[in-house]
Amino acid sequence: MKKVIIMATEPCKKTVRVKTPAGKDADLIPKKVWRLSPSGRKGVKIGLFQDPETGKYFRYRVPEDYPECG
Repeated sequence: MKKVIIMATEPCKKTVRVKTPAGKDADLIPKKVWRLSPSGRKGVKIGLFQDPETGKYFRYRVPEDYPECG
């Protein structure tokens, strides 16, 4: 039997200035933020955003001081 651990994380609240896939700058709130790092290295934080015009989801790098959420 597999054990499933569900971590309760807070929803994201701060906006981040990102460039949408259409090429426009926008201040958006990410749906989720997580750390992406290869083993033994620092890595970066990635956020999942939704384009307000098309509704498509895209990933974009967020600042290191942004908390993991979602």
